[in-house]
Amino acid sequence: MLPSGPRIALFPVSWRAVGAIVRPRPALQACLGLMGGIACAEFTLPAVPLMAAALFVMLWGVWRFPQVWVLALAFCVGWARYTAWQAVSDAEPPNRAVLRAVSLLEPTRTGHRLLCTFEEPAIEGFALVYFRESVAAEALPDYGDRFVLEASWTKPRNWQGAPFDWARYLGRRRVRHLAFVYHAGQVQILDSGASLWQRRLGLARHNLRDTLRSRLTPETAAITEGMMMGATGDFPADLREAFMRSGIGHLLATSGLHVAMVLHMIGGALLWWGVPFRRRILTVIVSAWLYALLAGMRPSIVRASIMATLALSAPLVRREADSLSALGMAGLLWLLYAPYSLFEVGFQYSFSAVLCILLFYGRVVRWLNGMWQKLAPLPLLKGFGTRFLCPMLSVTLCAQLGIAPIQLYHFGYFGWLSTVANLLAVPVAYPLLALGFLFWFSQGWLGGVALEWLCGWLRWVALTFGSSGAPMLTLAHLPVWGVLGFYALLIALAPEPTEWDETLRA
Repeated sequence: MLPSGPRIALFPVSWRAVGAIVRPRPALQACLGLMGGIACAEFTLPAVPLMAAALFVMLWGVWRFPQVWVLALAFCVGWARYTAWQAVSDAEPPNRAVLRAVSLLEPTRTGHRLLCTFEEPAIEGFALVYFRESVAAEALPDYGDRFVLEASWTKPRNWQGAPFDWARYLGRRRVRHLAFVYHAGQVQILDSGASLWQRRLGLARHNLRDTLRSRLTPETAAITEGMMMGATGDFPADLREAFMRSGIGHLLATSGLHVAMVLHMIGGALLWWGVPFRRRILTVIVSAWLYALLAGMRPSIVRASIMATLALSAPLVRREADSLSALGMAGLLWLLYAPYSLFEVGFQYSFSAVLCILLFYGRVVRWLNGMWQKLAPLPLLKGFGTRFLCPMLSVTLCAQLGIAPIQLYHFGYFGWLSTVANLLAVPVAYPLLALGFLFWFSQGWLGGVALEWLCGWLRWVALTFGSSGAPMLTLAHLPVWGVLGFYALLIALAPEPTEWDETLRA
């Protein structure tokens, strides 16, 4: 029998340590409770007896464990919010209907697509309208336009042989009707939304696209636009697959990395110009949201913008920034607005990767620094490892730990060399993003050659580490309980982040 000392050292988990990161953070509790309520509303029948039983269990939990009342309340709110979100009638629209565009016109490989709502007749839910290339550009509606559409409507359905459940994906977003437009005679714009500020942002993004595609090679333009604003529907399919298989697909989805780089550029410029602290912080916060709006308000960039706002605002109100609380608040606000996001890969990637970075970055970078100081022969190499290599490798390892179960569940593979691919690709992200904005602002006169080289490097990394011969961990089917169990244990048993995480909070 082991003595008490070694036994505790081998298994340092006690009931008092369970939920150590959750209990002192109401925002994180509320986010987790909301996730649980949304998930139960999606995968169970929202019948009255079942809801009553769940409320009884929640009330019993609050009585037995008073610390979790926020978690229980958020669970009920999440259940009610998602149930109300999914309560959409199945009324069939007529062949001639009046629609209102509620998204910016997005390019696809065969034309464009536009998210709309029904005005006449008033039908709940959304419609997705696809405009083929044969439709003249001047006849295409855009955000805010009210227009008449003559078309046949179909229900979302899955493509034969495709593994992705497209119909369920659209159904969660309340998209119940699809239409295809082949000529301009099917569309008549009644009221224009050209004066709306959303349209002006759309024009800015169209200008970026035109500038890139008129002066760069097609693949370089696509990668640069993906790095700056997120990959669009017409991104080359084979190249996107290579980015995903190699583990560097996050570079094409605007996220916390992109927001951090943009805010670092702006903050550095303001500091160099001598802008006072408060004005500099407020300018950086406004810039974060302008960038989020310009990039399309994707879940990952909204999460990053909320976290940046909370972290930067803390000194202004004389409070200490807490990254885990900021992550919980970001997830809570976004899920209240768009509860369907919980089931989308982008939100899951973003939340889980950042969670693992915040939890384990300090310990991993401390261990890597210790190993590097023993192995590096020269003081110059030791300094390089401490300042650049170890922090970047730590962030990569923590993020890979966070997204590995999700990638295995959704795609069935995970690259063994994805960490190496990220170490080769991430260092060029900052100069590529900076050169992309320089190229845009100069309307293609500056930075083109460097962009071609940097994008060529990213393309090489993606095709090399995402090829069919690259070593992959493959699973035919990872059960959902395995994924949920992994993250439940992670959240329940994770220790409080160490003082090394101050580098992240700064």
